[in-house]
Amino acid sequence: MRALSLLLVGIVLSMVSCADKLAEKPKVDTLHKFNHVVPKHSEVCVAATEEDIAALFDRWNTALQTGDVHKVSANYAPKSVLLPTVSSRPRLTTYDKEDYFHHFLENQPVGHIDSQDSREIEIDCNTAIDTGLYTFTFQKTGASVKARYTFTYKWDGKQWLITSHHSSALPTTDAPPAHIHQAVAQHAEECVEASEEQIAALFDRWNGALQTGDVHKVAANYAPTSLLLPTVSSRPRFTSVDKEDYFHHFLENRPVGRIDSREIEIDCNTAIDTGLYTFTFQKTGASVKARYTFTYKWDGKQWLITSHHSSAVPPKE
Repeated sequence: MRALSLLLVGIVLSMVSCADKLAEKPKVDTLHKFNHVVPKHSEVCVAATEEDIAALFDRWNTALQTGDVHKVSANYAPKSVLLPTVSSRPRLTTYDKEDYFHHFLENQPVGHIDSQDSREIEIDCNTAIDTGLYTFTFQKTGASVKARYTFTYKWDGKQWLITSHHSSALPTTDAPPAHIHQAVAQHAEECVEASEEQIAALFDRWNGALQTGDVHKVAANYAPTSLLLPTVSSRPRFTSVDKEDYFHHFLENRPVGRIDSREIEIDCNTAIDTGLYTFTFQKTGASVKARYTFTYKWDGKQWLITSHHSSAVPPKE
């Protein structure tokens, strides 16, 4: 995918003089209206295993191989976000998703997960995350492309559907750590009250930690069991040490982030914030746009990041 080259091109194209911008406060996102609140409630959580969640990729992949965009889009919830590998435009509607897959399916893609050790599956109350590395082989051209993925799923009472799908080019090659298996039994759960404003404020908390320059304060935003897929490293960061190692280098140029556009979904003790953000680096004056997916979990006291997937914006829509 020539990911590093594309990223460098994107950075060069997006560099601007920020002499007047350094004094500005991060802009407020005006493209998303906060109008959704989930009250405190109880919920019956469906039983699910890692095999159940892993099979959802197989279902999606099989739909790809039919060549039918309607069968592919049927895997997505009515309210869902697709951040594709080779398109900079978030796909929110069924029409937009089918438009993307119409072109993607032309070369007859067949996907496979690179290995079970390259994926992490987390299951919560009626939600699940599958994130890792996959490869597409295009039967029409013979090309093979590696990428990173984050699928988030929600149980709608009858089936699991994709609520967020973030796919990004692989920046470099590094081996992921070993995978830990889990399963969730059917159970009842008390679901905390949450509003879109509260979830949006979690980015501000994380962004504020960045501006302290302290890697420990940044890493404190992540749950003990959590995954970071950084913009410019293909190595999944699982431990606090790995995350702090990444942020040690990232913070050197004093980044300040702002949200450009976003979609927020709140479920039982989990929430997803996905969209586009821009970082201005106060040390160099560079400005870089990227795509993000933050998944949060309520741990009983606070919301913490369980999955953070950040990727360069593809150079074309």
